[in-house]
Amino acid sequence: MIFYYLDASAWVKRYYNEAGTNWVQDLFARNEVIACASLGLIEVMATLSRKRKAREITAAQFKLKARELEDDWAFFIQVQLTAEVVNNATELTKNFALRGADAVHLSSALILQKHFQDKKDRLIIVTSDHELRQAVESSGVEVIDPAEAVPPAAKEEYRKE
Repeated sequence: MIFYYLDASAWVKRYYNEAGTNWVQDLFARNEVIACASLGLIEVMATLSRKRKAREITAAQFKLKARELEDDWAFFIQVQLTAEVVNNATELTKNFALRGADAVHLSSALILQKHFQDKKDRLIIVTSDHELRQAVESSGVEVIDPAEAVPPAAKEEYRKE
């Protein structure tokens, strides 16, 4: 089974159109297994709130998107901010000079991976954050930037032709 761990830079693309939105929308449409740290929920809601304040989205759009975000969150594997996540994130900041939130996301994803039951399980971290992407690659975990990726459904269509 593939577990897709979305950080906030990728997850927000579900609710706000930008580079990579099609890839993220396709991921959700395929009902894949998606995970995120509880911090990600806060970050995405904060981003939507800032977009409302900046009038990039209307109050009505914000209300709808906030409800969609909370509905989506119910189906995520939710990685809580535990002592293990915090301690591991602290070490990751030392090793990769990551910002705090990025360290929490990488730590959460790596701890999730430690709990995989099947040797065939695979973790893919989805992020559009360049520094986090470099740290993920250095950690030996597969990473996808949805802003640069072809949606999986489009790849399948391409193979059929």
